[in-house]
Amino acid sequence: MSAAVSYERVRDQLAQLGLDAALAHLDDALQRAQQDQQVPVEVLDALLGRELVARFERRITTNRKLAGLPVAKSLESFDFSAQPEIPKAVIDELATLRFLHQGENVLLLGPCGVGKTHLATGLGLAALGRGHRIYFLTLHDLVTKSRAARDRNRLGLFLQTLLRPELLILDEIGYLPLERADATCLFELVNKRYQLQKSVILTSNKSFGAWDEIFPDTALATALLDRLLHRATTITIRGESYRLRHRRRAGLPGPPPSPERDGGAPPPTA
Repeated sequence: MSAAVSYERVRDQLAQLGLDAALAHLDDALQRAQQDQQVPVEVLDALLGRELVARFERRITTNRKLAGLPVAKSLESFDFSAQPEIPKAVIDELATLRFLHQGENVLLLGPCGVGKTHLATGLGLAALGRGHRIYFLTLHDLVTKSRAARDRNRLGLFLQTLLRPELLILDEIGYLPLERADATCLFELVNKRYQLQKSVILTSNKSFGAWDEIFPDTALATALLDRLLHRATTITIRGESYRLRHRRRAGLPGPPPSPERDGGAPPPTA
């Protein structure tokens, strides 16, 4: 078989196997092999390496599109000097993603505007960058989507989709009180992820002692906290809101309190 025929067959086989990156770099690899007098296995190694890198990059792009992150705020852009109470060493340890591999949770507590969501999304971006699937949603989104799924008798299927990502970020727990059906849905989700040893990052403006204000009964709140805290890192932030600080520096009055942020407004009806 001539070299030309072999070359065309290799190109055809790479295309049929869907090895697009290897196909795109075939000519460069062959030229470099000739220049450097590489053996065939070195050429194959280079082509497969290109293919793996390309597939990993495509996976990251796809996962990022499906992640539901509201904004792309990285850990590198977080201003630790503005919140000195946050232990940077702990955040750096979390950024290694060992908690994710060990199925542990991260709980971020503190008032509105102190950077809880920034830290949560930053850890989510770190996980995305290493090829993990993540999903972000607020408690309000969870309530709205679970009610719609329940109305269509598809609640089980909806919860199943939230079990697939390696990391689930639940934001803004505590801004709205939960009705029993919604609280039970949240418990079932957390309990199933606990059983699967899949991590949850949760942010809340309420201390754990005040969670009975969120849930319809203390027993349900206790059971949920039992699952969340069994394997978890908890960070409590007591600093001042970034937004209020910036308004004060600009000589502007602070915004009036929001009834929704105080937990007074019920979640929207389905």
